Amino acid sequence: MRAIDKIFNKLKEFDNETYPEGVVPLFDRIEGTSFFPGGDGLWKYENDITDIRIGGIMVIGHNFDNVRGFKKSLALGSESLACPTWKNLRILFQEANIDLTSCYFTNAYMGLMNSQSNIGVFPGSKSSSFKKQCLDFLEYQISIQQPQTIITLGRFVPPLLAQLSIDLDQWKKVKSFNDLDQAEIQIIKHAHFCENQVISNIVTLTHPANRHLNIQKRKYKNLNGNDAELAMLREILF
Repeated sequence: MRAIDKIFNKLKEFDNETYPEGVVPLFDRIEGTSFFPGGDGLWKYENDITDIRIGGIMVIGHNFDNVRGFKKSLALGSESLACPTWKNLRILFQEANIDLTSCYFTNAYMGLMNSQSNIGVFPGSKSSSFKKQCLDFLEYQISIQQPQTIITLGRFVPPLLAQLSIDLDQWKKVKSFNDLDQAEIQIIKHAHFCENQVISNIVTLTHPANRHLNIQKRKYKNLNGNDAELAMLREILF
């Protein structure tokens, strides 16, 4: 069985009653390029990739989309590659010489926002039981892919991921990129997950959808902005 099919089968443990108010389960699967759980979490544009690369790169966003956006992606056959998330991620990864086919693109929270907008507080984050189930599921995804590198997108993901590794304790109370940059904890190397069965290097990036608003605030060593995030990526990858 493919690794991605194992993950989708595990997702079925989220029954309809699991999802809190304001969140609904996904009702289909995008065939082309998409973040998981909307699709397979793979870069499928002009390539025949069919499964997650074990030992590759895991890219973690916060949550997927709303119902309306998901329906548009289903009709298109993939997420829009011209949307800010994919457009800016592709530019950055090209600069950093990251092969998109080596990446598994996923999210910390499962489900779709049942709202007019896909921006704002994710309703599922207010439910402690749902949050725990999502984090347990994220840990399962880590156990399957065994990523050498984990890239987090946005300021909300690091404190969530920190629940899964004692090596990330200093991220648990992080509320901003300024907190990360001032404390010089933008990168954590050799973080242990899954009862020490998986060891990963992790870097925190601004969310590509809001990159134009936040990138100039980033600092790393003596670098600022885009140069800072490029240096972070190169340090953990090469």
